[in-house]
Amino acid sequence: MKDTSRVDDSGAYTDSTPLDAFRDLLRSHVRVETLLQSVVEQVVAVVPGADMAGVTLPGERPGETATAACTDGRVFAVDSDQFRSGEGPSLDAARTRSKVRARLSDIAVRWPTFAADAADVGVRSYLSVPISVDTDRIGSLNIYSWTDHGFSDTDEILLSVFAAAVESAVWNSRRALAAQTELDGLREAMRTRAAIEQAKGIVMAIRGIGPDDAFDVLSIQSQSENVKLSEIARRVVLSVRRDT
Repeated sequence: MKDTSRVDDSGAYTDSTPLDAFRDLLRSHVRVETLLQSVVEQVVAVVPGADMAGVTLPGERPGETATAACTDGRVFAVDSDQFRSGEGPSLDAARTRSKVRARLSDIAVRWPTFAADAADVGVRSYLSVPISVDTDRIGSLNIYSWTDHGFSDTDEILLSVFAAAVESAVWNSRRALAAQTELDGLREAMRTRAAIEQAKGIVMAIRGIGPDDAFDVLSIQSQSENVKLSEIARRVVLSVRRDT
């Protein structure tokens, strides 16, 4: 069990080394998966009384949620109990888009089905903060303790800071991926256009027709074979190259 002797709010977070390391990681543009794992590790290092931490994120299908990172295999057990019962602190944080803090005495009242399933794991304090993945999908950053101290207001504030950093990293990653996808599409479009223009020129030269008629020839061939126009154009260009 983690040493919680420094849970005094006045000096609980004087050691800045874990936060400095996390700040440097944010600036390094690492993969989101690596960042999430670092987040949960840094949270446990920084928050007094946090024995485990995890991130739950929504899946692509409606209602689907998964554990994206964690510091302890037992987090999977706690999260699985929540997913199976459809209730619990991390799910409530995501649904209500608000912080959820609970002690052992709260759990049976607020989430009776989850409490019955999770009793064997031994977690006695929970704190979950929502993470916005996009406008409609919300996950959560969660910490757990074997001690029934319930976490403090300061713990809640600090966890919110980590959650905000995660949100920023996830959104930036999605924007970068969207930009890369758009760029790849543009490159492919340029290659396709170049191939079609080459094929049109070849058809024009062979048949002695104009550009519009040459394009019609390629289009008719594409429709008759149910093959993309770009593929027909590629074939035409390759056939000329082989002949030469």
